[in-house]
Amino acid sequence: MKSMWMWYYGDFEMYHSQRVHLRRMERDVCFPAFWKLPEAYTNVMFKKNFTLEETEVFRVTAKGVGFVKVNNKKYSFDKDIELTKGEYEIIIAVSNLNGLPCAYVEGKTIVSNNTWLSDCYDYRWTPAGTNEKYSDKSDDPNVFKFSYRELIPVSVKKINGGVLYDYGEETFARLKFNKIGAGYVFYGETEQEALDTENSYTYHCLTEEDEGILKEGKAFRYVFIPESKNADVDFTAYYEYIPHTKKGEFKCSDEELTKIWEVAAHTFELNSREFYLDGIKRDRWVWSGDSYQSYFINRYLFFDEDIVRRTITCLGSKGEIKLHINTIMDYTFYWIMSIYDYYEMTGDIEFVRNIYPRVKAYMNFIMSRLDENGFASKQDNDWIFIDWADIDKEGAVCAEQMLLMRCIESYIRILNVLGEKCGEYKEKFLDLKEKVNLYFWNEEKGAFIDSFKSGKNNVSRHANIFALLFGYAAEDRRKKIIENVILNDEVEQIKTPYFKFYELEALCNVERYDEVIKRMKEYWGAMLKIGATSFWEEFDVNRPWQEQLGNYNLKYAMSLCHAWGSSPIYLIGRYILGIRPTGIGYETFEVKPVIDCFEDLEAKIPIKNGFVSIAKHNNVAEILSDRDGGTLINRGCVYQIKRNEPVILKL
Repeated sequence: MKSMWMWYYGDFEMYHSQRVHLRRMERDVCFPAFWKLPEAYTNVMFKKNFTLEETEVFRVTAKGVGFVKVNNKKYSFDKDIELTKGEYEIIIAVSNLNGLPCAYVEGKTIVSNNTWLSDCYDYRWTPAGTNEKYSDKSDDPNVFKFSYRELIPVSVKKINGGVLYDYGEETFARLKFNKIGAGYVFYGETEQEALDTENSYTYHCLTEEDEGILKEGKAFRYVFIPESKNADVDFTAYYEYIPHTKKGEFKCSDEELTKIWEVAAHTFELNSREFYLDGIKRDRWVWSGDSYQSYFINRYLFFDEDIVRRTITCLGSKGEIKLHINTIMDYTFYWIMSIYDYYEMTGDIEFVRNIYPRVKAYMNFIMSRLDENGFASKQDNDWIFIDWADIDKEGAVCAEQMLLMRCIESYIRILNVLGEKCGEYKEKFLDLKEKVNLYFWNEEKGAFIDSFKSGKNNVSRHANIFALLFGYAAEDRRKKIIENVILNDEVEQIKTPYFKFYELEALCNVERYDEVIKRMKEYWGAMLKIGATSFWEEFDVNRPWQEQLGNYNLKYAMSLCHAWGSSPIYLIGRYILGIRPTGIGYETFEVKPVIDCFEDLEAKIPIKNGFVSIAKHNNVAEILSDRDGGTLINRGCVYQIKRNEPVILKL
C-alpha cells in the first residue's frame, strides 16, 4: 500500500498560505497581508484502528517531536515497531513550533494516508490531510514542490553603464549567482522599470555571501546589473513552475485570437503556483475574487483539481469569523459560490463535506450582518470592492446584493448535496430578490442603479452585468439592460480584465458571440499591439501604455501579469467552443461550438478524466472525445458523442 505524508486537515494549505502572504516586498520594505492569516496547529494527533492477520513491522517518521502510541504503549519516532496478529489502535502525536507537524508511516498494511483521522486536541476528529505530491519519505511538506528549468536571455546589452538582460517574455524565476561582488540587481516587467533603479518595484541587494545561492523568485522580463563591483557578475536564471499533465490547446484562422489564447495561457501558468495568485510581481497574494475567476479558467487549460482545493482551503478561516475574506464583502460571497462550482466540476463530495463547517460559519457571519432590509451593507473594516471603477457605494450597493443572492443560491445547492434542510434560505433568497427589484430597479433609466440611499440614481455596468449573468432580470428588463447599459457607450466602460470577464460572459449568455470576439480583440488585442507578453491587471485602451505602469502611488506597481487577465481562455472554451458539464463531474457534458466563427480551427480542451477535441478544415468539422457521455449540438441537431468515435459535420 502507498504511504503519504499526512497532516491536520487543511493545515498544509494554512502553513503555505502564511508563507505566501508574508513575503511581499516593495523595494526594501516588507508588506505582509493586512488580514488575519489562519495558522497551522502546533500540535496534532493522528489515529487509526488496524486488524492484523499476521506479524507486521512499521516505522513512523515525523516533522516535529512526539511519540507513537499503540494500545496505550508509547514508542519513539524513527524506530521499528513490531506488532503480532491482533487488533490495535495507533495514535501518533506530533508537535512542531517551527513548521508543519506531519507524519509518515511505513509498513505493509500500516501506512499513512487520508484514511487516518486527525485532531488538534479539541477531540473533533476529521480525516487527515494528504497530497499525492508528498508520497515519498524524502519529501518535506514544509517545502512546496516546484520544478525548475534554466532560462537563456534572448539579448544582453550594455546600457547606462551596466548590463541589461532581456528574457523575451514575462517570467518568474530564481537567480543563482555563480560569480558576484557587492551591489544590486534590478528586475523589471518593462525595460523602463529595470533601468529605473530609483523606482523599480523589485530588486536584490547582493553581497559576496550570495555567491552560489538560489535567490528568492521574482517576476520579470528584464534584469539589470548596474555598473559597480558587479562588473564581472555571472548568474543563471531558473524558471520556477508547477508542471501540468493536461493542457488545453486552441489555434484558429484568426491569428490575433490565437495569440490572445497563447498569451492568456502563459499569464495563467505563471500565476498558478502554491495557490492561484493575483499577480506574480506586486502582491503575490491569494485574493478570493481573483481566484474565483481562476477556477473557471483552469477548467479549460489545466483542469487541475488539486490547486483549486488548495486555494479554496487556504482562503477559509479557522475559528470565530470577525471579518470578510481579504476584508472584502464580495470576496466572501465568491468563496461560498466557489464550493458548489468545484463540486460541479469534480463531483468531489468528500471535499464539500470537509469544508462545510467553514462554509456554514461564513454563511452565519453574513446573515448576522444584514441590515433592516436584508441587504449586505458596509460595516466597520469592510471593503466594498466590486471592481476598480467609479461606483456609487453609499449604503447598500446593488452589485453586492446580486452577489449575495448568488451566494445564497450556491449555499442552497451545497445543503441539497449534503442532505441538509434549506427551506430557510430559499425564503431569504426570494425575499432578497423581491427587494432588490423594488429598491434598485429604475424604470426611467431602464436599468439597475448602484445605490438608492444616495439619491444619485447612478447606473454602472456592474450590477446590470450580474443581473444578466445570474438570471435575476425578467425578460423585458434583460432587453432594456442590454440596450441601455451593455451596448450603450455613454455608460462608463469596464477598464479591468477582471470585470471584462463578467461583461463578456453576460454577452455570451445572450449569444452575442460576434460582439464578444470583437471586444476581446479590441481589449486584449490592444495589449498585444504594445508588445505585452502577459496580460495586465488593468488597461485603458484610450491611454498611452507608458502612463499606465503605476499603481498605489508607486511608479511601477501595476501588475503586468495578472491571473484575471486570462479570461479569454474560459470565454473561448466555455462559449465559443461550447464545452460545459451538464452532469456533476462531467458525467454528462455538452459540446455546442460556434463553428461559423472560424474558417479553420484546432482545439483540444481538458474535461474530467479526458479531453474534447474540435477541428474544422474545408467546411468539415470533427468532434472527438475520449469520454462517453457527451452531446453535440449544432444548428438544432443533436448528436451523441461516443468515446473515441469522431462525429463528422459537413458545414
